[in-house]
Amino acid sequence: MTRQATLVLLALLVGACASAPNGAGVRPDSPLELRQAQSRSFDTTASRVVLKAALNVLQDQGFVIRHADAELGIVTAAMEWRSGQPNKGLRILKWVAALPTYGASLLIPAGQNEWSAIEANVNVTPEAERTRVRISLVSKVTGKNGEVRSVSPVADPLVYQRLLSALDKAVFLETQGL
Repeated sequence: MTRQATLVLLALLVGACASAPNGAGVRPDSPLELRQAQSRSFDTTASRVVLKAALNVLQDQGFVIRHADAELGIVTAAMEWRSGQPNKGLRILKWVAALPTYGASLLIPAGQNEWSAIEANVNVTPEAERTRVRISLVSKVTGKNGEVRSVSPVADPLVYQRLLSALDKAVFLETQGL
């Protein structure tokens, strides 16, 4: 995950206030630890209410909902932004050197445009007397022609803690009808 994508994601999630337990921010050692960081159970059997709260949290954080299926309890969403800018200094130099190089300098690329995205998958599962939610995030960087440059899961427990804390508040608001 690029540094800029990490900063943007953390800035978006800063609104959810929660105290971090000891060891927060440390990358989990195993897939089971990551799953625990991504999951939370709610004391309600109304899984549709929890799903609606998850939709609201994702939209509040700037995600665009791509797909939601209430029957399966699945939501997919993405947040995209332009992460790489052309090198303006190189662009000016190309035009200055155009005359002496008979225009050949204009063929030099002036930098690449990249698009970064955070993709979210939410799984809402009804259990006996509770509803379990798991949110997984993936960071993706693509080039200007759509070629994928990097894909990596977000494994920072603090990111999930803040997102799940916001979901906690949203579930409360939904159950209170606010």
